[in-house]
Amino acid sequence: MTAKQTIPRGRQATAGARPLLQPGASRAKAAAETALPMVRLSFSVEPLVSIVQRHVKVSEKARQAIAHDLAEALEHAAVDMDVRQLPAEDDDPILTTEQAAQWAGVSRPFMAKLIDTGAVALHQKVGNQRRVRRSAVLRWQQAERSRQTQSLKRLAGDLDEEIFSS
Repeated sequence: MTAKQTIPRGRQATAGARPLLQPGASRAKAAAETALPMVRLSFSVEPLVSIVQRHVKVSEKARQAIAHDLAEALEHAAVDMDVRQLPAEDDDPILTTEQAAQWAGVSRPFMAKLIDTGAVALHQKVGNQRRVRRSAVLRWQQAERSRQTQSLKRLAGDLDEEIFSS
C-alpha cells in the first residue's frame, strides 16, 4: 500500500524541483515547509536548577546563568523515542526459546524459566519445546524496564535522603 502526498494548490512543482521561494522568504523557511514533521518539547528548567541549588549554594546571578545554560543545552538535545509497538497478530511471529532469548538479550535457560513461571506467556508447547509470541517477549521487556526504572528511582531517593539528611 502506498501513500499519496498531496500538494496544496498554488504550490505544485515538478518532481524533483526545489520549492519556489517567495519574495522575502528565507531558504530556512522553505526547507522547514518541506521537512518531515518535528516533535517539539517544552518544559521548565527550574526543577533542574533547584536540584543544583540543593547541592551547591549559588547566587541569584549564577542561578539565572545556570538556567540559561541548561535551556540552551536542552534546546539542542536529541530525543530518542522508542516507538516499538506490539505487532499485529499476523505480524507477530512465534519464537523458540532460543530465538526469544536472543531477541530479549538473555540466556536461553533464563528465557525458559521466565516462560515456566508465567512472566512470558506461553503460546504453545510442541513436545517438550516451548513456543512464545514475540509480543509476549516485548511485553515482558517493557515491564522489566519499568520495574528497573522504579527501583533506580527509589534507590536515588534513598541515597539523596541518606547523603543530605546529615
